Amino acid sequence: MIRKILTIAVPLLAPTLVYVTYLYFTAKNREAELEGRKLPEWRRWPWLILVTSGAILTAISITVLGLPGDEHDPGAYVPPHMEDGKIVPGGFAD
Repeated sequence: MIRKILTIAVPLLAPTLVYVTYLYFTAKNREAELEGRKLPEWRRWPWLILVTSGAILTAISITVLGLPGDEHDPGAYVPPHMEDGKIVPGGFAD
């Protein structure tokens, strides 16, 4: 179940969440400009936020994907082959 959530639901919902968040902050900026309030420099220049969030997401991805899952090394895989005229099934050799 968790695999389906991570491989299907998260990739489908993440862009939507990012887009809705973007719309929320864009509307706030538009409101402030219409009221005549001066926006801070970082709010007028979204690239800093985009690059920072991209770097954070990249670091998280590298960390999660780089974490060792199972330390058990099954050995080298030996494919099926013929020995003395018989097929020997493949498997992992120690």
